[in-house]
Amino acid sequence: MDFKKKPYKRNDRLSKEIKIILSDFILKDFNLEGAGIITISKVNVSRDLRNAKVYFTVIDNTISNSNVTDELNKKSKFIKGIIGKIITSKNIPDIKFYFDDSIEFYDKIDRIFSGLDDK
Repeated sequence: MDFKKKPYKRNDRLSKEIKIILSDFILKDFNLEGAGIITISKVNVSRDLRNAKVYFTVIDNTISNSNVTDELNKKSKFIKGIIGKIITSKNIPDIKFYFDDSIEFYDKIDRIFSGLDDK
């Protein structure tokens, strides 16, 4: 018997689905005064599908990134409930939010390389 493998692992498929749901929810229904535009950059779901790390970035924020992270983590159980209504899965992962500073890192490297071109 020859079983065909699916092109992605189950946790990868769940990561993509959660990213789509969270992006839609944050865009339409999440309101945090002064937070600016919050975008989900990456979602990592553990192999056992119990935990999910959600990485986000913020544009035009007037409050600190740590405050945005704290507010999102306070609402993580509510967000888990929203995901549970949309996804049909035995386990809905616990969600933990982390600020993604990779864009700032890339910007810093870009400024360094720009400085090298001037010399």
